[in-house]
Amino acid sequence: MFLEKVVDIFNTGDLSEVDNLFADNYIDHQKPEYIKVDGAEEFKQVVTGARKSLNNLHVSIIHQSSDDNMITGRLNWKGLNANGQNVERETTDTLRIENNKVVEHWGVEEWSKTS
Repeated sequence: MFLEKVVDIFNTGDLSEVDNLFADNYIDHQKPEYIKVDGAEEFKQVVTGARKSLNNLHVSIIHQSSDDNMITGRLNWKGLNANGQNVERETTDTLRIENNKVVEHWGVEEWSKTS
């Protein structure tokens, strides 16, 4: 449920559920340096930045698993960069859930290509 909602937010850009999904003390362990806020506002800026950098952004879940309060998913990202080139990448992302909200995120880019 959590990973699907996060992916849907990236795909649609609809930020209306972010405050309900992310805790005020949310921490992204791969937060871009230019983002100077924390919590749900941080995630909103990440989504907005991703959607600006890749037109027609589409994220899909390749695989996911969960263990207690941790959810890990392998995600495929596709879009067009500012030069009109196709960009595709895969990431492995882990979310930690506490009190029914996302409180932490870790992510690793597995591979990326531009064509």
